[in-house]
Amino acid sequence: MNFLKQLDMRKSIRHFDSNYVISDEEIIEILNHAANAPSSNNAQPWKVVVVKNKKLLVELQKLSFNQEQVGQASAVFFILGDKRDYDINRLIKSNLKYNLIHESDINDKRQRIKTYFSLHPEDKEAVGLRFDVGLFSMNLMHVLRAFDYDSVPMRGVDFAKITTLLKLPNEWEPILLLPVGKASTIGHPHKREPAKKFTTIMD
Repeated sequence: MNFLKQLDMRKSIRHFDSNYVISDEEIIEILNHAANAPSSNNAQPWKVVVVKNKKLLVELQKLSFNQEQVGQASAVFFILGDKRDYDINRLIKSNLKYNLIHESDINDKRQRIKTYFSLHPEDKEAVGLRFDVGLFSMNLMHVLRAFDYDSVPMRGVDFAKITTLLKLPNEWEPILLLPVGKASTIGHPHKREPAKKFTTIMD
């Protein structure tokens, strides 16, 4: 399928084949691709909890205003973020670990990160976390399509109770619930405003 057509055909799916099983190996492969998303200072602040257990899916559905796609999904990806990943010392260690900088570059890199956060302090707070995890989430949805799966991004759920149910760290901030699976129905067609309506081109 043409790449642009693949992107344009993405739809939010609200009914899945509840008998279809996604393997753990495929989930990890999907997430490895999705993790190529950009993030502020390459912080990669996302955390993903993937729920496949059928009993847990039933509980998640109850905490999602009983929306059927949650209980029917082959897996529900609970996507969260951790602001601690913006810590400058952690960012420096990560850069060294992946040979993005040398020891001699540490002071310069540290100063550049400090300067960046002084210009945009919100980028290491909730605003930046949602932006970075949002980029990851959109990338994940496109990767899922490449693996022939569908999904539906959801925020109309009780994040606090879901976090408690799954016994997750308090420092992990819920961003999105993403039911994933094989579509059993065709999603609603989406209509978008033409680019000319929202674009200003300055020649």
